[in-house]
Amino acid sequence: MKLSINLNTRWRLFLVFTLLFSVVFALCFLWFYSFATDLALNNLRTDLRHIATSAASRLDAKDHTELVTSGSESDPYYAYATKELREVRDANPKVKTIYSLVRSSRPDELQYVVTSDVDSPTKPHLREPLKVLTYPQMLKAFEAPTADPDVTVNTQGVWFSGYAPIRDSQNNSVGIVGARMNASSVIEVQDRIRQTTVVAFVIVYASLFLAVSIISYALTRSLSRIASAATSLEQGVDYDPSWLASVIRRSDEMGHLARVFDTMAQQVQTRVARLKQEVAHLRIEIDEAKQAQQVAEIVETDYFKELERKARHLRNQRNQQSDEVPESIERGC
Repeated sequence: MKLSINLNTRWRLFLVFTLLFSVVFALCFLWFYSFATDLALNNLRTDLRHIATSAASRLDAKDHTELVTSGSESDPYYAYATKELREVRDANPKVKTIYSLVRSSRPDELQYVVTSDVDSPTKPHLREPLKVLTYPQMLKAFEAPTADPDVTVNTQGVWFSGYAPIRDSQNNSVGIVGARMNASSVIEVQDRIRQTTVVAFVIVYASLFLAVSIISYALTRSLSRIASAATSLEQGVDYDPSWLASVIRRSDEMGHLARVFDTMAQQVQTRVARLKQEVAHLRIEIDEAKQAQQVAEIVETDYFKELERKARHLRNQRNQQSDEVPESIERGC
């Protein structure tokens, strides 16, 4: 009985605390992972915006516009602009490619101008169209530097990009520059955050598991001693105040409960001792009453009365004989 109660109480506390803290830590883990991932991606977006802005500042707006309207890839400015974009790309290892775009006659389309990937077989050529319905951030980049909210997918792979406007001397936007990094860099950052967070979560959770075990044991240990004392009293064992000495010294609610139980147990034990004495006395009185009743029952029987009559007759005869002996002695004298 005692073992069942202790295990039930201890395991219930353990399971409740574990479940509660598991939910809390799971939510904290998800929040921290989301927060850390967003923070890392925001930092990448900031870097990409700065890189795109730096590349855009190297391009002359007038020459860039003339290249689109009447130039070709063999023009000196095309080579110059390509070299400038390549230098910015090479200075930033995270960046895979940098390119420039201008508006076309169609609202849902932009045109490539220059790119840092001169030697790439998949590089976009001058005036090559690009549908921008799936790239809304590109259109916003004509107003201010911006970046993709998430990775984007195209025929060349999965990318994460930042954009900045190309402005002329009157601060008018005549095109944009895009800085693109491979999404593997983003995934690498997310994986690194996930691994770090998981390791930290496992360590904290293991510590929590140990702490919950200690707390549940500490809470039920005192309760176990009180339950053991109550069981001993129930089985008739004399109560020993030393059973709860360590619990009684506590100043919390458990100590108060132990002190109340200790007082109650001593009172119960005193009352039981007194009742035992009263029962013993009562048994003596009952035995005496039974004996008197048995004697009365014997005296009232006809057999006892006949014996009593014969006894009186014998006593009377003995008395008469004793009276006659002195008389004969006197006559003899």
